[in-house]
Order: sequence, then structure tokens, then C-alpha cells
Amino acid sequence: MANGALPQTLKAITATKINELSKQRALFDLRKTEILAVANGAPDLRARAQVLLDGISRLKGYPKDSLDKNDVDLDADSAEELEEKLIPRGVGRLQPEDHKNMRHLLLQGRYDPSISQAALKDRIAQLEKELQYLETKHKHGDFYSKLVTEWLSELDGSIASTANETKSTDSDPNFEKVGRAEMHEQRATWESFVFTSPTHVSEDAIQSYLNDLFITTNLSQQALKDLRASIQLFGTELSSKGDWLDLDELKWVSQALVKTDLLGEEKTAILKEFMRNDEVAQEVADVLNMRLASLESWTWTGAADGIPVELRRQLNGRYRAFMDEDLLDALMLQYLGTTWAMKLREVLETFLSSNAWKAPHEDIPEDHKEMRKYFLGRYANSDSGKINEIRKQTYTENYFMTQLPASTGEGARQYDDEGKAKNALDTKHSLLHLLVTESIIHKHQHGGFTAVRSDFEWFGASMPHATLLAVLKFFGVSELWLKFFVLFLEAPLKFAQDGPGASVQVRKRGLPTSHTLSDFLGESVLFCMDYAVNQATDGGFLYRLHDDFWFWGAENTCVKSWQAMERFTEVMGLKFNREKTGSVRMGLNKTSKESALPTGDIRWGFLVLDEEQEKFIIDQAQVDKHIEELSRQLSSCKSVFAWVQAWNSYFGRFFANNFANPAICFGRDHIDMAVSTLSRIERTLFNKTSDDKSTSAQISGVTDYLRTVIADRFDMHDLPDGFFYYPIELGGLELLNPFIRLLSMRENIKQTPPEASAQGFAKGRE
Repeated sequence: MANGALPQTLKAITATKINELSKQRALFDLRKTEILAVANGAPDLRARAQVLLDGISRLKGYPKDSLDKNDVDLDADSAEELEEKLIPRGVGRLQPEDHKNMRHLLLQGRYDPSISQAALKDRIAQLEKELQYLETKHKHGDFYSKLVTEWLSELDGSIASTANETKSTDSDPNFEKVGRAEMHEQRATWESFVFTSPTHVSEDAIQSYLNDLFITTNLSQQALKDLRASIQLFGTELSSKGDWLDLDELKWVSQALVKTDLLGEEKTAILKEFMRNDEVAQEVADVLNMRLASLESWTWTGAADGIPVELRRQLNGRYRAFMDEDLLDALMLQYLGTTWAMKLREVLETFLSSNAWKAPHEDIPEDHKEMRKYFLGRYANSDSGKINEIRKQTYTENYFMTQLPASTGEGARQYDDEGKAKNALDTKHSLLHLLVTESIIHKHQHGGFTAVRSDFEWFGASMPHATLLAVLKFFGVSELWLKFFVLFLEAPLKFAQDGPGASVQVRKRGLPTSHTLSDFLGESVLFCMDYAVNQATDGGFLYRLHDDFWFWGAENTCVKSWQAMERFTEVMGLKFNREKTGSVRMGLNKTSKESALPTGDIRWGFLVLDEEQEKFIIDQAQVDKHIEELSRQLSSCKSVFAWVQAWNSYFGRFFANNFANPAICFGRDHIDMAVSTLSRIERTLFNKTSDDKSTSAQISGVTDYLRTVIADRFDMHDLPDGFFYYPIELGGLELLNPFIRLLSMRENIKQTPPEASAQGFAKGRE
């Protein structure tokens, strides 16, 4: 958080509300005492019920409901009925209809002797329970206000103690400031890339590589010609547009910028305030249009003093460097980044559908085709509905250029450990499901299956600018835009945590974090690898999520794909991340020891693809490291709300997400493995073992722990389970429980993957 203004404001608002709640509770206690005193002195049951109904009705805002006096207009207003009501109308177990029915019953009881004493006792019991319920509601409001006060005090203290320190995980000030050694190590590595010019990149070599890749056949030459023409025309039209932004366009630009998480909370609040006022927003649009009109002379605002950079820690332990740039610069770059990204995705999708892109195929003997045609009809051999056509459709819709927005409404996309972007996490999980499904199909058809996976080491920080510019120039980007992209890339930077005397250094390598323009630049280069693998494998697909890429199929095809990736990496001046690089062989391929494929495991999140079991299993050693981290973070939380927030982030989302979503191809075993691991995590955190018999002295789980803490701090006991899981808006803690989702999905998986696949193949033969 930029400063303490927000928590101070929240504290002031909360203090006012708490003061008002205290007044209401004191008045309620007074009224309750009066009601019970009069009720206890009532001469008979009917009178007692009448007093209780009258008092409770007034407390709840129904001052007339209990009246049964003669000649009273129950719909009339009177001054005495303006008495302050202590409970919002309609709140309570007894609804307005219940009050009305009781009033009628008591009125009838004055004249009708058939109204029994038992009926009156029953109504009295209901009314006494209602009074207890209202009292509990006031007690809960008082308790909840203490929880909020505790949280705000911690929030305020956290900001005061970290005003000059690095921003922590996901803008969450409740996370303990651990891992400072890792932060400094990662910063040193980041600086070694960003502020050092690469010496291993040859623009001539890149040009030659691209020529060999794209200018090989008449089909590829024509597709490249069309791509270049489209890029050149777009660049010319965009630079000479004249009237770039109006209020509607500024709105989507602002929304997309907020999605990137680039802006701090203070600038986000300023931007939202701008957009609430059309006159102010129009002024902003006018200024941006003026800047775009003089794009050739644009420079970073505050370049002389350097643009502040801050490191933010992610849940996976990695730090990312974010620029704290001028708000108008950020808006302009978001507009240009989105428009360029959309155009690149459009032209590359056109290239994908051209004849230059090789389609996957299977060598079906001609006599088999004739047999299929004879038995199944003239369209039996068409591509429609075939597995390769489904593969291409899946690749096109879910993996090809999905880092880039397809429309202004889609806005910016993100790729991080939390998967905040729309469908980003689902796409990652679907990739794992697809890999396992393809392994089943390949083993059935060919007996074996091979997969290879890798990503680039420090891709965002290590990308050579010469590589970017060479690729863009090859694709037809004009000199005007190339110069602008150079200015964008070569930003003068300084670390905010170094204080006023921080040195200013110019970025010489890498891409600015969380900029859609960076996505455009990075994807333009990575597309070349997609195409290289497609050509080398005669129609194969490189399944890529930004710089995280996977390939699978036959052993020899995987070797060709890996060799194409190695060649691309060498020419472009990049480097594989060996920690995330590996290959796996299944079925008949297990005996193969092909040296051309990389060694190492195939991993994702906490999962590792086991060759022997031929499925993903959870790496318990990695889980143990994060249990220790979670324990530290929870121990550092000083308020119940902060503790729950940390618990939800780690246990409720991070662990479960990194076990991947269940699927039929994973089977029930995967769910059992996930819930068993979650159970072990919870037992470990609360020092509870499955064979421990002394349960009276142990914490059995998260709700038991929170009950103990709340009882010690606030003297609140016997809290119902619903309190922990209800949303905050309903007065709960909104605790996440990943067991519920996993176990509910378990019941829908009724077959093992081998059984399901065998049944599917059997149907296919029918």
C-alpha cells in the first residue's frame, strides 16, 4: 500500500460504526430488561405473551403489530411510533407474518376460551427465543467489530513498519516479510540480465534463421508476404489515426490496465476516480491523444530521475520487478500494447490457417481408405470429426497466442502462480489433462508415448532487445514503431527501496513486467518457435503457455521438436531453464535411452510425471517446504482476519490449485492423493497425527484452532461451524475448505482411466 491513508480512513469509519453499535446494544439491553421485567410481572399467560410480543415488535420496527386496543387505526402514523428501532425491519427468526398471526391469536384469546394455555405457552417460548436471538445478534455485532478493529490495527502497524520496504505477496500486507536473502539473490540475478548488454546475439544469424524458416516454399512465402502487408498497413494506420481515444476507448483501456496489477493501490484509486467524472476522463483522453500524435518524440515521464522499480513477492517464492511509472504513460502504453497485441494475434491466426502451417496427418493406407469409403460412405475419409482435426481445433482455441487479447473487452492477460487471468488456471490444468489423455491414446495406438517440457530461464529479464527488433523488422514493422519500441524497452530504472540516492540505470535487456506491450513483443518472438516445431515435426503442435512449452507424441517426433527448440534458443540468445526441463517415456518407449532428449523430470506445480506409474503424483518434499512457509506466514499474522486471509491464500487456493483440477483421465486416485496431502498439511500445521489418542489436548483442525484463538482473545465460545465458512458480508470469516470441492468431484468419477479408455475404444470399434 502506498501510504496509511486507506487504513486510517477505514479505522475512522469503523470507529464511528462501532460507536453506533455500542449505543444500540446498550439501548437494546435496557429495553430487553424492561420487557422482561414487565413480562415477569404479568398476571396471566396471555398478558405475558402480549408484553413480549409488544416489546419485541417495537425492537424490530413493528410498533403496531402487537396492539389490539379498541378504535386504533393500525395503519396510521403517530409521533410515539417514531421511536428508534434497534433491529432492522424483517431481521429475526420470526417474520412479519408470524407477528401478525400472534397478534390475531392474542386478540382472539380475549374472547375465545378455546385458545388453550398450551398454545399461549408455545407462543411465549417462541418470543423468548426470539429475544435471545436478537441478543445474540447484538453480541455477534460487538464481537465482529472487535475482529475488524484488530485487523485494522495490524494493517496500520504493518504499513508503518514497512513504509520503505518491498511490497509483498499479491499486495497482501499480512504476509510475513520472510525470504529477504532470496529477494536480494533474485534482484542480483535480475540486474545481471537487465543492465548488461548481451554479447551472444547476432542479428545476421537471426535474419538467416528466419529466412530459412519462413522462405522455403511458395506457400510459406505467400503467407509471410500477407503477414507483412497486414502489419505494415496496421502500423501506418495506427500512427496516422489522428483521433485515437474517446471516452469509450479510455474506459476499456483503464479496465485492462487495472487487470495487469501494474499500478499500485494509490494510482489505481486515482484512475478509478478519473473515470467516474466524464469531464476529467475527457481531459485525460485529450492529453493521451496529444501524446500519441507526437509519438516520435515520446519519452518516459520522469526519465531524468529514473522510473521507480519495486520487487513483489509471489506465493511461489519468486519476486517480480514492477515499474511504478507515470499514470498517463501507463494508459498510453496499455492502449498501444492492446491494439498491437490484438493485431498480432489476428495476423498469426491467419498464418496458422494458411497452407504454410503444416497440418497433422496419419498415414492411412489407400486400401483402408477405400474400405472405409465402401462401408461408411463417400465422406468417411473427410477430416471433419477426426482426432487430428479435434487436436488442431483444441490447439487453436486454447493454446495458440492465448497470451494475447483477442478483443478490447478481454483486456490484458496475466500468467502467474495464482492464475488471476480469466481461464488462465483452467487452461494450465486442461493442458495436464490433455497430456495424460494423449498418453492413453498413444499407448493404445502405438504402444508408447514420449513427452518433453521446458521453459526459458528468466525469459522476461533475459530477452535480448536485438532479438525482438530483428524479428519485428522481419515481420514488417516500420522504423517509426521500431524506434518507439526501443524507447519503451530502454527505460531508465531505479530501485525504490534504495532510497532517494538510488542509482539510475538504463534497461539493456528484457521486457517490462505486466505490460501488454511486453506480451506483444515476447509473443512475436515465441511464435517463431511454434512455427519451427510445426515444420520440423511435419505438423506437430507445440503446446505453449507464454514461455512454458510442452510437446508429446512418438519418440522420434519429440526428438525433432526438441532439436528445433534448441536451434531456436541458440539463435535468439535465450537459455532453457534446466530446473523445469525434462522428458518422460511411457509404455514401450520406456526402454529407449535417446540422448537427444533432455534429462530431468516433467513437473508442474507440486506434480511430477512419474515414468513408472505413468501418471502425475504429488512431490511431497516440495509440499513440505511450503508447509514450513505457510507456518511462518500464519505465525506472523496478528489478527484473525489476517490469519484467515493467509490460510485461504495458501491452503484454500495455492496448494489445491497446484495439485491440478481432478479429471476423468486422472482418476479417483488423484483426488485421494490430493485430499490425503491436504489432510497431512493440516495435521502437520496443528501438530496433530493420525495415531494420536490424546485428542483433548490437541488442535484437531483449522476451525478448532480458530475457536481456541477467538475464545482466548475475545471470550467468545460455542461458535457454530457456519460462522467460519459464511461470507464476510453475512458476518462470517469466509474460510475456504478445498476438501468440499475435491470430494464432491470424486463421486462423479466412477471408472479408472484404463477402464474408461477401454470402454471408449470398444465403442469406437462398434
